[in-house]
Amino acid sequence: MSDEGGARATNDHSTPGTTGTTGTGQSHARLALGLAMLVALTPLAIDTYLPAIPAMADSLEVDVARVQTSVSSYLLGFAAGQVLGGPMSDRWGRITAGSLGLCLFIAATTAILFTSDVDTLIVLRFVQALGGGFATVICGAMVRDLYSGREAGRIMSMIATMMLLAPMVAPLLGSALLFIGDWHAIFGFLLLYAVLMLVLVRRRLPETVPLALRRDRQNAPKRHAFRAYGQVVRQRRAMGFLLGQASMVGGMFVYVTTAPFVFMEYFGVSAGRFPFFFGACVLGMVLMVQVNMRLLRHFEPRHLLLAGLSMQVVTSGLLLGLVLLSGDSLGVGAWMVLLIPTIGSLGLITPNAAACYLEFFPRIAGTANALYGASVFIAGGLLGGFVNTLLTGTLTPIVVAIFISGILALGLAMFVGKIRQPMPVTETG
Repeated sequence: MSDEGGARATNDHSTPGTTGTTGTGQSHARLALGLAMLVALTPLAIDTYLPAIPAMADSLEVDVARVQTSVSSYLLGFAAGQVLGGPMSDRWGRITAGSLGLCLFIAATTAILFTSDVDTLIVLRFVQALGGGFATVICGAMVRDLYSGREAGRIMSMIATMMLLAPMVAPLLGSALLFIGDWHAIFGFLLLYAVLMLVLVRRRLPETVPLALRRDRQNAPKRHAFRAYGQVVRQRRAMGFLLGQASMVGGMFVYVTTAPFVFMEYFGVSAGRFPFFFGACVLGMVLMVQVNMRLLRHFEPRHLLLAGLSMQVVTSGLLLGLVLLSGDSLGVGAWMVLLIPTIGSLGLITPNAAACYLEFFPRIAGTANALYGASVFIAGGLLGGFVNTLLTGTLTPIVVAIFISGILALGLAMFVGKIRQPMPVTETG
């Protein structure tokens, strides 16, 4: 196969740029905005209905923990969708994979509007997420198709900046929809958003896998599409970044899945005020992404990734100490002082971990990005669901899980990813 390091965007649609040397800043921003809107489908699908979980539990006549299981089922479904969608996007093109995923998301969301059983809800959320995984796996792959190195890090940061607005706005939007209707209104909004994203993918995003390359892959045996996963797994340094990021984001999803309990039950925050506390951590991430974009002018992504991981370990360790020392007397203000930088550190970690990892795989970016995304959401779904079962009315299990996740991520990046060594110039997997 050709197109191994240069401009890989011989597109069916208009081309927004190549490897960052010929594209304009305006085209970069347009592409980043479009991809950010598509990636935002997942935080919107998770975070808009967090304020409605107690009301959904009442409506479905189950406890809150049972409805929270639908968050974990979404994460696991999203991971499965990425695993299947990544090789499909390499074989059939980014636009085809994204369109199929959005159609599945739309169908599952429509079915959710008519469900009255929590078990059916959990299953449909898995199917909904399966489509979401197909749709959003193309975003990181498209960035890797077009950019590399610091430029890829900057584009990832631009996407992260805009997509992080979704978790800030989503709980507020969910609360507003809950105020004017019931929880069905939230899924009605998700249905409308998915339809708009389908139009975006079909009309505005470029196809970044060249037609000749797609034909070659389609003529190859289908099993070859999944063989590329073996190529990814055999690249030891890349796996250090993948597993480190999975551990780190798994810890973040412990916070996401338990946030309704933490704020509304433990600290007694009202459903109307919940979005402001939840959004404060997201604002911390947004600010750190902005810092990251500026630091990328002077530092490599691997340097900033190490700084972000170190920051998370220190702040989550302090948060754990505070929880253990304070006990039941801990106030929500003291909790937020250390929680915000702990979660905010992901603004340094996430875009740089993705850039470091994808640097190893210029020819199979779709498959590599699929495994990357799947590992993150599998870790999030399993760890978030596991910690949810351990809740005993205290914050200790939550903070212990976040702290251990950070320690593990830092160790994997340093000793497996060898973060202190330069990144490869070409694919070595």
